[in-house]
Amino acid sequence: MEANFDALAQDLRTIALLNPRLALMLARGQPWAPRTYNISFQWTAVTAEASITNQLNERLYQDCWLSDIIYSVECPGIAPGSVWQSFIENSFAQRAGAFIMLDMEVQGPDRYRITNERTPMGSICSHDAFQGKLLDRAWVLTHDQNLFIKATNSRAFTAAQVPTTVTFTICVKELSGCNLRNISYDEAVCALRDMGYYPKPTEVGLEQKRPVAR
Repeated sequence: MEANFDALAQDLRTIALLNPRLALMLARGQPWAPRTYNISFQWTAVTAEASITNQLNERLYQDCWLSDIIYSVECPGIAPGSVWQSFIENSFAQRAGAFIMLDMEVQGPDRYRITNERTPMGSICSHDAFQGKLLDRAWVLTHDQNLFIKATNSRAFTAAQVPTTVTFTICVKELSGCNLRNISYDEAVCALRDMGYYPKPTEVGLEQKRPVAR
């Protein structure tokens, strides 16, 4: 995923249209460093449609670029790293008839939703660290925001499957020493235009609607 990240970080014109403040930080050579945070959910009953809500329990160290969310599943009698664990994880996340559905929202200043409705886990999260499903969305988490996830089992567990634990590893690229709130959307757009990374208003068909702050 590092190679994909490096390539995307150089595509500043695309990022500028999605998140001008992030693009400006990258254009200025803002250093980044990888970091991960975990959010876990455990179902102890077989009942279907049981929703659990959880959030990041650690305060973010820096403003960061959300690069991926990786999931893992633990069930009784399934050895970590086994073929059966891989099978279970894929069946829980598949888009058609997914076992685990997610509703995700970033709360705090510049609040925004990652999902607009219950979404199959596999549509958002990666089974491993190489898919980078979220990398090209240009979503950021600032140090005063938090990620909330509501996870729901769409089907009942069998008695042999509980307790089931699903852990989400939140992968970010910390923008070291950066404070995105120190620069406004308009300031970022003007600076990017001067640098040639953002279309001018006169460039018909290139000027985009102002994106939702994120």
